[in-house]
Amino acid sequence: MAITLTRAQVREVDRRTIEEYGVPGIVLMENAGRGAAEVIQRCVPQDGSVAIVCGRGNNGGDGLVIARHLSNDGVEVRVLLACDPAQLTGDAALNYSIVERMRIPVLRSDWADTLQSADVVVDALLGTGFIGDVRPPLDLVIAAI
Repeated sequence: MAITLTRAQVREVDRRTIEEYGVPGIVLMENAGRGAAEVIQRCVPQDGSVAIVCGRGNNGGDGLVIARHLSNDGVEVRVLLACDPAQLTGDAALNYSIVERMRIPVLRSDWADTLQSADVVVDALLGTGFIGDVRPPLDLVIAAI
């Protein structure tokens, strides 16, 4: 039986897991990214490639974890970073530094060819905390995807 949660319910589960049970956010990010990478791995054809479009928040951090795990599994991965790396903070910044050390390609512009040639595109731009209208430049990034 599948369970469906609203955005508010997901945020509450995360809050309770961190505050009441003491599970660090970095552990939640790692588990989410690893689980997503396992699902994505099943969708990538042999010798296929994945483009992961990452924003500056924790959802982008999840995307960076996905990139690490797919790369470790031998998948060709490109990270398309929709912000200045200096804007990354906390767990997302930590995962970005790991991606850099692993030498996973990170692109900040000229994404058209990468998006068009990727077998799978992962949207890690905006997470459950996003409210409001999508503004530039993210509106253009979403249109490109």
